[in-house]
Amino acid sequence: MKTALRLAALSTLAVSSFGTSFAPQAAQAATFGERAVAQDNFVAVAAPVGNTGRHQLLVIEQQSNRRDCWSENGSIVNPLLANFDFSGICGRYTDSNGYSIRTGGQDLGVQYNLRTVRQGADLVLQGVPFLPNRPTIELGRAPYANDFVRIDLNEGWEFSKRTYQGRTLGHVYLSNSQSLSALTQNSNTSASRPSTPTPPQQPQEKQPAPQPAPQPSQPSQEQPVRDELAFSSSQQERISQIRQSYLAENARLEAQLNQARQELQEMMIGDASARQVRRQRNQVEGLRQRMSDNRFSSMMAVRDVMSVEQRTAFAQSMDLDNADMNAVLTALTR
Repeated sequence: MKTALRLAALSTLAVSSFGTSFAPQAAQAATFGERAVAQDNFVAVAAPVGNTGRHQLLVIEQQSNRRDCWSENGSIVNPLLANFDFSGICGRYTDSNGYSIRTGGQDLGVQYNLRTVRQGADLVLQGVPFLPNRPTIELGRAPYANDFVRIDLNEGWEFSKRTYQGRTLGHVYLSNSQSLSALTQNSNTSASRPSTPTPPQQPQEKQPAPQPAPQPSQPSQEQPVRDELAFSSSQQERISQIRQSYLAENARLEAQLNQARQELQEMMIGDASARQVRRQRNQVEGLRQRMSDNRFSSMMAVRDVMSVEQRTAFAQSMDLDNADMNAVLTALTR
């Protein structure tokens, strides 16, 4: 019962903001910088998606010591922030609007998506490319449980914050100092240590290692809705372009919104007139509206790519009213 209540609370908290009207010109990821952070203030969590047996990445940040944002019992994480107003105390990041991969100083937000995939007794945090024929990256592991579970990051991976023109943004990187090419050439990237203890390996001819029992009732995280829609290669390429443009525009507006919020807070504390405060608030609300418009425009652009039959199948498979736009686009691309 407690888990169900926490799931419901986190689902309510996970309503995200989105970027402005759809813009084909993508902001360059190279404009984003990076700032080091205290690693103890962050935790990566595999959060269960209802009772489906699937998980998604949740990153929690301890921003103030006024209240604990989470607690741990072994590998199980209790997301305490679901029980109070955590504004100014905790950070909660649930999708690619809040986190992405950075390697060798390069922002990979428009190239890779972060997913948690079940592999036997483990949940594996992976960087999955949007385009085919590119390598998958392993970032960490957690023991499988239908609960909130701490993900232990592999060696070389750590948390950091995105910056833009000297300002720290509300976006978390899972960062590695090595370049993408170096990581993909390293065998430890795709075959790292499991976090779940395993017995010593015995010689195969004497005692073969047992294979995990098949679990047909568990939905596969590697068989998303796109497999049911039978997209052509040109459709997948176009949807991937739409996603990249959406993310780039959303990141640009996120930087503007963070700055506008900061200025509004400074005005509320300072000596600004009521008229100036209202004008600044209107600017904040306007940016939020532009982000919502970007979400809708991107959805309409995807709609134009689909046939009538594909639209029908897609609408029946996705909760479009509550879905994260990036999750929707990710479900349609490889």
